[in-house]
Amino acid sequence: MEKGTKICFQTTLEISNALDKIAEDEKLSVSDVVDSIINRYLKDDKESQGIKQNYRRFERKKVGLPAYIGDPKWQRRDFEAITILDVSIGGIRFAVPKETKMEIGNDSDSDKFIVIFRLPNYHWPLKVQISPQRVFESTEEVQVGAALVNPDFYAYSALQKYLM
Repeated sequence: MEKGTKICFQTTLEISNALDKIAEDEKLSVSDVVDSIINRYLKDDKESQGIKQNYRRFERKKVGLPAYIGDPKWQRRDFEAITILDVSIGGIRFAVPKETKMEIGNDSDSDKFIVIFRLPNYHWPLKVQISPQRVFESTEEVQVGAALVNPDFYAYSALQKYLM
């Protein structure tokens, strides 16, 4: 991209030194570093304003709900503790600690799990079957995005009321 406009601005010595160090490390000019920072900001800002297309069918609600997950063939005492990070009518995203015996993959045709959790202000826990869709690993946990598989009427209506 051709650069045809000059700008000047004042900044602190700390920021000036940081820009110089980044430019040296990346083998770029300070102008290129500032340009890339601004372009990244503009791209992120467009995405946060909803210009980036959202492929989800349902809006998610961020939560921090304790829950239990297990194979449908397991006894409930064998279920593992997880944390539900967000929930929607169509699915959930949850975090599983790395040291669990769960093996969750992206193979949504074969992996089905039961999740048991309680929504705030609801007396009875919900029991839903899920199918993992996306798996993201970090150093301490595994985050899983999963679709709900044919939730029963009670679970569906409780989620619907909670999300409104």
